[in-house]
Amino acid sequence: MGKSFHSYKIAVATIAWGPLKRTRDFIDIARYVKELGVQGLGIEYRMLPRELRERPERLRDILEDVSLENAGSYSTIENPPLDWVKRSGTKLLWIVSRERDCGRADEELIEFARIADREGITAALHNHLRTCYEDLDDLTRVLTKSRELKLCLDTAHAQAVRLEIETVLKLFSDRIAMIHLKDLRENLPKNKIRFKRDFVNIGEGIIDFKKVLELLDKYRFSGYMVLEIEALNKEKPEEAVAKGVDRIKNIIKSKT
Repeated sequence: MGKSFHSYKIAVATIAWGPLKRTRDFIDIARYVKELGVQGLGIEYRMLPRELRERPERLRDILEDVSLENAGSYSTIENPPLDWVKRSGTKLLWIVSRERDCGRADEELIEFARIADREGITAALHNHLRTCYEDLDDLTRVLTKSRELKLCLDTAHAQAVRLEIETVLKLFSDRIAMIHLKDLRENLPKNKIRFKRDFVNIGEGIIDFKKVLELLDKYRFSGYMVLEIEALNKEKPEEAVAKGVDRIKNIIKSKT
């Protein structure tokens, strides 16, 4: 694919650790992720300890103290509130819409993206299994209605519905704000996929991540690649995350 290009950064999503009870746990995770040599942390708002949901400035200060960027946060539109987003220093939300009426879901996303944009916050729709936004037709339907709405492209959710990464990049390369990197254990009927069993660490499933990163280079993606691990397979989160980060770095090295 020619000379290697990349201006993306690596982040780790806190989902690997599940729900957190104490702020101390979040601090330990942030320090551990920093030691792995990545640039950012992806925040699972719904899994944060109560203190950090109630005191967003505390989250901002923790990340500043360990010199990690806030890569973005999970959002359902309703949560986290935009006031929390601004006070925590979050600049991007990856949105998983739970609305079952797809027409209403489109309207909510378009309006929310408009409001977020006015506040300097990027609203990025997450392609997601079992929602109104699984496949290319779904994504095209809403993205063509809104200039403010961006896309968070998830590799495992894409593979689960046979959504071609390159096709999405060809059509929406200027709209992709974030990439979620996770693998799919095997191709299954989408109604048989279980996230905590089948959405595995990169290099442990069927996705060719070297090809994925080559395509990101080809279409000049600039933003965060966020490592997400939902199926730990009895590994400790720290071990799984270290493996995933190392695999991403090795792929990048192999292309240069």
